[in-house]
Parts: sequence; structure tokens; C-alpha cells
Amino acid sequence: MSTPADKARPVESLQLRTFAGHFATGVTILTTRDKAGKRYGLTMNAVSCVCLEPPLFLACVDKRSNTLAPLRESGAFALNILALDQDKVSNTFAGKSEDKFAAVPADEGVLGMPLISGALASAEFRLTQEVEAGDHVIVIGEAVSTATRDTAPLLYFRGKYGELKS
Repeated sequence: MSTPADKARPVESLQLRTFAGHFATGVTILTTRDKAGKRYGLTMNAVSCVCLEPPLFLACVDKRSNTLAPLRESGAFALNILALDQDKVSNTFAGKSEDKFAAVPADEGVLGMPLISGALASAEFRLTQEVEAGDHVIVIGEAVSTATRDTAPLLYFRGKYGELKS
């Protein structure tokens, strides 16, 4: 038996991008290292807590990203949730610069992952699972460390940065 869902056609990518842009999100930098120690990172907002027991988080990484191979190689990554004053950091990691860390200070976490200085929150994850989904790979990691600060978050809405108004 056929249902309306069986007959529906997928929306165009621009329509989905517009829809997704209406979801206000935080801004996150995913960071990792390759085995030689070179640091990699990218700006993203496609992250989510999977569950608390065990402590799992996911991130959706474009298969074309130059950060994916080092992430797989190291078996670990960090998520750095940006603070309100870090829009320039977001822009740096959204670009294609060869050394994104040249102007962005970062500390090293317990797994050796780069933790962006001044971030609202940072956590390191041991890679536990990958799921192929279209042109992305959903990486799932188990949290092994976290750190937070009491400051305002950087938000992203309809293609622009914003702040939380109380």
C-alpha cells in the first residue's frame, strides 16, 4: 500500500539550507590532530548530545573536509562551543586557510586535542562510531573531558551571528 510519504519528492538543497537557517544554534569548532601532531579544525553547528549514559556526542562532518581524515587517524576530536566574542574564530575555521591555528590560541587537552582558548565550553571525545549519511559522516564520540566558562554564547541564525537577549 502506497502512502503520501512514498510519493513525496525531496526538497532542493537551497530549500533545506533556508529551513535549517531558521534554527538558531550555537557555533562550534571541531578540532583534531593527525598522527604527526598537525592541528586541524572546522566551524560547524551540526552537533548534538546523543545520550548521557554512556556520555556520547555526535558531529556531522562533510566527507570533503580536510579534517575528517586526521580525525579518523587520531581516533579523537574536541568540540569547542564558542563564546559571544569569538565570531572571528568562527570565520577563521570556516575558511580554507592552511594553518587556522596561526592566529587562534589553543591549549592541549588530555587526549592531545586542541582546545580553543576562551571558548564557552570544550570537550574531548574518543571516536566510537561513524555513520555514513549522504555527503557527510556522522562521527560519534565518548566524552573523556569537559570544561565550561560562565559567559555568553555565540549564536548563529539565518546566516548571521547573534547574541542571546534575556
